[in-house]
Amino acid sequence: MSNKKKNTKKNTSKTNETKKLNEKEIRTENKVAEELTVETTETVEETKKEQKKEKKQKKETKKGNSATETNTNNEMFKLIKIVLIVTGVMLVFYGITLIATNKADEKLDQQNQSEEPAKTEIQYENIMIGSMLSHPGTYYVLIEEEDDNRLPEYESLITTIKASEDAPTIYKANLTDSFNKTYLGKESNYYVEDLADFKVTGTTLVKIKDGKIESVSDSHDAIKNKLNDLA
Repeated sequence: MSNKKKNTKKNTSKTNETKKLNEKEIRTENKVAEELTVETTETVEETKKEQKKEKKQKKETKKGNSATETNTNNEMFKLIKIVLIVTGVMLVFYGITLIATNKADEKLDQQNQSEEPAKTEIQYENIMIGSMLSHPGTYYVLIEEEDDNRLPEYESLITTIKASEDAPTIYKANLTDSFNKTYLGKESNYYVEDLADFKVTGTTLVKIKDGKIESVSDSHDAIKNKLNDLA
């Protein structure tokens, strides 16, 4: 065999080895590329999964926050509603109480107004004999004996007298009163300096002027005539 054939065979062998080596490198590179592609794909998938997970968590968090906010708003609304209801009830009760109080005050004022004249009338109609000289001006005192059957007649005349505008003041003193009993005696004693010595024997009409006894009427006719004169 010639050297030329040997060289050609040798070169062919080297070419085949180089080709095999290149194919092997290409396969290795392809394999690496495939592995990188797979890893990249997996990474992308994982990234997408993570992103989806994060979005889901954000949605859930947002939903939870929204629900919490809604619950809080509902609670606030309920609280405001309760406060308004309680306030309204208190205002209604306050109004009722105020109206009732005003009506009670008005009724009390009316009662006081209606009672005051009666009290005044009672105060000025009745008098104790022991204090009958202590009032100013001119007035009369009818000292009444309980068993006197003419008292209704005298009372009727006094009512007629009081109906006039310029009627004189007429007081009454009942001898049955415990403070007046001591002035009823068997003998009369009118014009005294000390009222402790004053005595009447029955129904008597006394005229008093400026704290002194001016005149006395102690019979039926005298009392009746005096009262008629005053009428």
